[in-house]
Amino acid sequence: MAIPLSYSFRHVVKRWRTTALTVFAIGLVVAMFVCMLSMAQGLALAFVSSGDPDNVLVLRKGSTAETNSTVDRKYFNTMQYLANVAKGPDNKPLAALETINIASIPKLAGGSTNAIFRGVGASSLPMRPNIKIVEGRNFTPGLRELIVGNGAVSRFANTKIGDKVKLVKGEWTIVGRFDAQKTAFASEFWGDVDLLNQEFERFSYSSVLLRATQPGGAAGLMKEIDGNQQLATMKPRAEVAYYAEQTKSAEPIKFLGTMISVIMAVGAVFAAMNTMYAAISSRSWEIATLRVIGYSRRSILLCFMIESMILGAAGGVLGGLMALPMNGMATGTMGMFSFSEVAFSFRVTPGLLASGVVFAMLMGLAGGFLPALQASRRAIVESLREAG
Repeated sequence: MAIPLSYSFRHVVKRWRTTALTVFAIGLVVAMFVCMLSMAQGLALAFVSSGDPDNVLVLRKGSTAETNSTVDRKYFNTMQYLANVAKGPDNKPLAALETINIASIPKLAGGSTNAIFRGVGASSLPMRPNIKIVEGRNFTPGLRELIVGNGAVSRFANTKIGDKVKLVKGEWTIVGRFDAQKTAFASEFWGDVDLLNQEFERFSYSSVLLRATQPGGAAGLMKEIDGNQQLATMKPRAEVAYYAEQTKSAEPIKFLGTMISVIMAVGAVFAAMNTMYAAISSRSWEIATLRVIGYSRRSILLCFMIESMILGAAGGVLGGLMALPMNGMATGTMGMFSFSEVAFSFRVTPGLLASGVVFAMLMGLAGGFLPALQASRRAIVESLREAG
């Protein structure tokens, strides 16, 4: 025969003053847990949403990212005229050479950090329809002009229209701002690919971006590149798959957040344990009465375990509410592959909130097990003697 759940709920509410500290301690752990994972989630989403399913990114074989890839123009001249490469309204191939350049620039908050200056071609913007210029205009090829992502505007200094950014050989003028829909591109500065190559004294490019002729045609384009002997040293990747792999940048944040949460959880577990021991000590008469009227040791064990999990669940809800204001808050971190700052937003999702509640209930379970086991093993006579 099981003890009614109302009994456990009633006692949690009845001793609210003594349990409030435990609920708060568990809530702090859950808030930290959810915040760190929402940070990792936001960074991962920034990369995952960057790719377009109809685009193919071509790197040098053996390269893991654009930052360590080198592509000669002769390969681009071959690739842009492949049968599976789409053409734009002007009947020119939707293909572009791109270069990733890293430079240290001032931050709005003080100090400096690395930023990405992406050299792009005339077709780069049309191949990324999710990116729109929302202020100013596009840069003019052949001029020392840049457009800047909305994420970079919120992180770096000198990013307003008309501002100057000092690079290797001189200053570049900001002429436009683009909305990159919270993708990784939002942290970047874009300019003429050949002029940026001259600025950073580069003689090759990082990648080639190609658009497939039809929706879902990226696989056919990659197969065509793989089968071309002139392109034997090139490796095509679906742009979506490439950016999905860049989500590894979020793994250190996720690991660190989990480790900190586990360490803090130990303290919360002991707080829950002390609370439950105190509750059992003050209810010796009730425990004896429950045994006398026929409730088994297992029922008493389960009753106190449920009570402890209720404490955990309350702490989980509190922690979720504490973490919720972080949702959408902009921040930045150093990218693992680019070694430059990536702007992104915290993402507190329903799944993360549910994980936080489950984590809290596990803390309650761990903290309540030994006290519940002690309560269930008490002899009736012993409980009555302590109550008396």
